This record gives sequence, C-alpha cells and structure tokens, in this order.
Amino acid sequence: MNADTGVVSGGGLLQRRAVAFIILLGTISLFADMTYEGARSTTGPYLGVLGVTATTIGVVSGFGEFVGYAVRLSPGYLADRSGRYRAVTIFGYLLNLFAMPLLALTGNW
Repeated sequence: MNADTGVVSGGGLLQRRAVAFIILLGTISLFADMTYEGARSTTGPYLGVLGVTATTIGVVSGFGEFVGYAVRLSPGYLADRSGRYRAVTIFGYLLNLFAMPLLALTGNW
C-alpha cells in the first residue's frame, strides 16, 4: 500500500487474492474431506443394514477403493494435457459433494 495515496499496488492486490484463493480452496477441501471420510466410514455398516453379507461388504468396499484410486489417474492426465487445472479440480469437488450423500437414497442391495 502506498502511504501517500492509500492505493494498494498491483502486486499487493494480486498476493492478497492468491492467499484468499488458497484459503478458500483449503476450506472447500476440508468440507469435502469431512463428507467423504464421514460417508466412507459408514458404508460397511450401511450395507449391513441393507442385508449384505460380510464377505460381500469386504469385496464391494475393496473394489470400490480400487476403482476410486484407478479413476484418479484420468483427471490428472486430463488436467495436464488441457491445462484446465481449476475446472478439473472444481468438477472433482462437486462430484464428491453430490456422490457420497446419494448413498442415502439406496433402498436395498
């Protein structure tokens, strides 16, 4: 900030916007992780309530983890090739935001 005019210089404004963006993205990541980890920890017991055997719960949970990790390769490659890091990141967070709570809509196995 210039002491004579009270105007924030371009570099200072850019730095503050960058810090604000990082804090915003960190907050979004915090809530996304709370949603994901909270729902993931209840998946096994929830499948049990739906009448699924313990073996099936283990297979489904393990396969789900595998698919989750395998699918993460594609968005990373897509972001690197397209250069649209923000769009891919926002899409991932939105997908997580809506996919995990949709588990509540299942009525049976």
